[in-house]
Amino acid sequence: MISRITDLLETSRTFCLATVISSSVKDIMPGNKTIVLDDGSVEGGTGNKQLDGLIYKYAIQALRTQKKQIIDIVQGLSVFFDIIAQKAKLVICGAGHIAKPLAQFARKVDFSVTVIDDRTDSADPSLFEGCEVIADDFVVALQNANINTSSFVVIITRGHEHDTECLSEILPRKTAYVGLIGSRRRVGFVLEMLSNQGIPSDRLKDVFTPIGLPIGAESPEEIALSITAELVCVRRKTSVQAKKLRSVIGI
Repeated sequence: MISRITDLLETSRTFCLATVISSSVKDIMPGNKTIVLDDGSVEGGTGNKQLDGLIYKYAIQALRTQKKQIIDIVQGLSVFFDIIAQKAKLVICGAGHIAKPLAQFARKVDFSVTVIDDRTDSADPSLFEGCEVIADDFVVALQNANINTSSFVVIITRGHEHDTECLSEILPRKTAYVGLIGSRRRVGFVLEMLSNQGIPSDRLKDVFTPIGLPIGAESPEEIALSITAELVCVRRKTSVQAKKLRSVIGI
């Protein structure tokens, strides 16, 4: 079980580890572990079908709320539900005027941040304290990036060509979030190009655009704040809830 947990951590999977911490139930010893993955699959267990069903129920609840807790499953059986997750990673494509406040806000709410730009003067580590900064072609940088289900990607490049390049690399992979900034005309053009390239329509619908929660943001700092709020909402409440907030005003 320990080696399996190590494997999951190396692949950046999020899962609930349910560990029996005290038991007077026959044949169930303290230390017994159950893994419930973020896709709902189960590994391990107590061998008791009824109790395993209860453990699964509470594990799914813990994954949904992202809260660790100790629960008395039945009398004489206490289980600790621990959420194991790699720190959420934010990849910012484009190091323009919105990127700096966005990186700062994201770090303050506990994202690790990587900033990518093909301009060495913009991709300056001194401008992005505490962040990984990559000065390279967008496609090359993204091909070498570890982007997975724990990754949040914000695309704020200086042109639709770069937007298209970035999304072409990102959308075939599973991510927690993808957001694209730009006017409706520019965004529509980019998404049409990607559709013509064969990106499935369901995946294109996953792209958050206009980007950020609708708070009336205008300045770079306000826009960065609205994006950060959306990232937090997706991380804490899922993308479904974030899209519901957008739908309130018809986005």
